[in-house]
Amino acid sequence: MNPQPHFLKFEAVLAHCEQRVTEPSLQAAMKYGRAMDFFDTRNKLSQSGELLAEILLPQYA
Repeated sequence: MNPQPHFLKFEAVLAHCEQRVTEPSLQAAMKYGRAMDFFDTRNKLSQSGELLAEILLPQYA
């Protein structure tokens, strides 16, 4: 398995979360992402996060 597409999906979702928070910090973006169910408790993409990544990066769907 090539880890690059998974990493790119994670980065795309994290960037989306960073745009949504008012505080410019990684912790705030991750907290928002967990609250929106994009990341699980281990900071991995959840099913919702995977779906969002497919929207943000259709070439890796």
